[in-house]
Amino acid sequence: MSVKPIWLSVALACFLAWFTSPVFAQDTSSLQGRVLDAESRLTLPGATLLLTRNGVQIGGQATGPRGRFEFKGLSAGTYVLTASFVGFQSKTDTLDLPLTDRLDMYLAPVQTFLEEILVETQQLDESRFVAGLETIRPEDLSRVPMPDVSYDLAGYLVTLPGVVSTGDRGGQLFIRGGTPTQNLVLIDGMRVFQPFHVVGFYSAFPADIISYADVYAGGFNARYGGRISSVIDIKTRNGNKEKVEVSASVAPFLSGAQVSLPVRKGDTSVMLSVRESLIDRVSPGLLGSDLPFRFGDRYAKLHSYLNQTSSLTLTALQTHDEGNLATGGDLDPDAYRKSTWKNAAYGMKYMYLPESQAVMTSLSVYYSSLKSRYRPTRDELRTSDIEDVLMSIDFAYLLGPNQIHFGIFGNTNFFDYKLGRLGTAGATGVTSVGSFIEGQFQISDYLRIEPGARLEIFSRGLKNSFGPRLRLIFQPGGQGGHHQFSAAWGRYHQQIVGLNNEQDVSDVFTVWAASPNNTPVPKAMHMMAGWKGRPLPWLELTTEVYRKNLSSLSFPVFGTVINKVAQFSSVNGYAQGIDTKVEITNQDVFFSLSYSRGFVEYNRPFQRAKGIFRPSVGGATYLDPITFNPPHDRRDQVNIMFQYQLGANKLGVRWQYGSGLPFTQVNGYYAGLSSEVEAGNTDFLTAPGSVSVSRADPYGSRLPSYHRLDVTYERKKTFTFADVTAMVGLINAYDRANIFEYNIFTGNRVDQLPIIPSIGLRVDVQ
Repeated sequence: MSVKPIWLSVALACFLAWFTSPVFAQDTSSLQGRVLDAESRLTLPGATLLLTRNGVQIGGQATGPRGRFEFKGLSAGTYVLTASFVGFQSKTDTLDLPLTDRLDMYLAPVQTFLEEILVETQQLDESRFVAGLETIRPEDLSRVPMPDVSYDLAGYLVTLPGVVSTGDRGGQLFIRGGTPTQNLVLIDGMRVFQPFHVVGFYSAFPADIISYADVYAGGFNARYGGRISSVIDIKTRNGNKEKVEVSASVAPFLSGAQVSLPVRKGDTSVMLSVRESLIDRVSPGLLGSDLPFRFGDRYAKLHSYLNQTSSLTLTALQTHDEGNLATGGDLDPDAYRKSTWKNAAYGMKYMYLPESQAVMTSLSVYYSSLKSRYRPTRDELRTSDIEDVLMSIDFAYLLGPNQIHFGIFGNTNFFDYKLGRLGTAGATGVTSVGSFIEGQFQISDYLRIEPGARLEIFSRGLKNSFGPRLRLIFQPGGQGGHHQFSAAWGRYHQQIVGLNNEQDVSDVFTVWAASPNNTPVPKAMHMMAGWKGRPLPWLELTTEVYRKNLSSLSFPVFGTVINKVAQFSSVNGYAQGIDTKVEITNQDVFFSLSYSRGFVEYNRPFQRAKGIFRPSVGGATYLDPITFNPPHDRRDQVNIMFQYQLGANKLGVRWQYGSGLPFTQVNGYYAGLSSEVEAGNTDFLTAPGSVSVSRADPYGSRLPSYHRLDVTYERKKTFTFADVTAMVGLINAYDRANIFEYNIFTGNRVDQLPIIPSIGLRVDVQ
């Protein structure tokens, strides 16, 4: 494919930059600026702005993801601008155009939620509804009972309809039929390859550092690429630029501390977060049994306003995990079936918004890495390393109610893997360059369209990919209406793939690599539509239907030798379903009920099995056609959340149910010939044998259903110097014996965590 579309996009970007310059705005003026928290100097995405002149409303809008706004086409004169946001005092400013063309609005926090602001925010949330997208804020995370007094993004993600988890260990999430390696996880633009900790309650993203997170269960727009299932895009908050903030928490599972402080008051701040697990040390006394898990994360962010038009952000994230997911394991360095992984991510972002033009430019440089280790036997070690370097330049053209986003990028990945005595070893890399363009066009008060396209050219494998995207949003009653419909469609490719042994849920070891040359890469087409309504001020209803057509996915072939690195096949398939949700919200009570009905099916045509990254050695293996449901095909899922807050007291309850997941039964074990005998190097009469396994049809059976009740109670006490919050709770309150796996090595049943009492203490220094 020609690279001409890239140059066309560049030409279009230059044309738009020139077109929006003051040359074309001689007779009118524009007003742009930001809405910020007066104390922390954090921007406030979603704040409402009303512009009036002589008592007549001229325009209204909500700030974007970076807290920015712009009114265009204004004639000279005196205007009144009012900004409001839930939890903050409204502010009104009088200004004269064209003398004032830039204005930042600082809102002071308030302690109570006014009913008028609640209604206004509810209407604003409706205007944001798009199919497949869930925007999560820190206050949402606090509604989920957790085994500690702080909160985490992972705890909330598993309550979303369409999200399937392997349970409370392993850190694997499947979103609307996709696998964990098909999810794109970003924090401030940095990729995180294995973002969830070994204990499934936690991710690398504590609530204290999150500003908001956009979770696309599908149908994501053109700025995102490289994955075919979903996107979790996390934006962190900046540190407080006016005063020091310190918080610390202690709990059996996880303890941590956060510090936010100004470096240069009003301009530059630093945010630090450190968390470490304690469960491996306290579990014998707390539970009477060992939980061989150890994990933690460290995060740092420096944010600085260089001047009135530019800012600089430096971000760093490190995580570490180690655990033995099989029963009876330990954390010794040579422990049998022990898994470890470490993430590292570092980033720099420079943003520039000129005073005279409505175009925002950002330059970003990111580095990410993942180092994984897995010991299937005491004398065998498997390793996999991946490094990712990304550079991008993005432009956002703010054209009143419409926006155009354009970006160019370059990306390089390095891979290094060693798969033990029976596997392969190698090192390789792949480089790609590309561009994207997407728009948001308000056709009328009732209709908005968001088209987009992404072009990427690779140094190997697929060579190039083109992904068109489209989203429609229809609101019959206009901006103040109570009902909204949305639909999304798109094509996606994944050149960088992650391969793991999906026949063993306790094996979370993943090998990342580029797709081989002349081999089709995984592809998907997403189609989804949804409706959201608010028939009453306190009642919200949501329904979405979706389908994902999948092709050229890599899937392991079941072998007969235990611990042998599996061969892989190419499968096609689809995922489809319906997600529904009911929410009731008032000042003291929150209630949520969600139900998901899903179906995932794979089809494997007749083919020759492939080695992991090169043709198999030792003879061809031909595979018969088969149709099956993969191990994350959960048909029914229910999540219920309830929270009641009375003054300083808060009660949280969550109950979740999931129908049984597919698994492959083991018929029995037998002594087989070793690989040396099969290769003809040893006499079969004297060579030692190897243990082989006989399996039934792949995923022909289902595990028992899963359900669990979590309950927590918190009480907050305010002192002159700090707020102190104490928590007590029960995880798996009625001690349900939920299955984790049938261990393929022993045939024994391995259960998830039993009833776990928890207690925690948090201190927020004022």
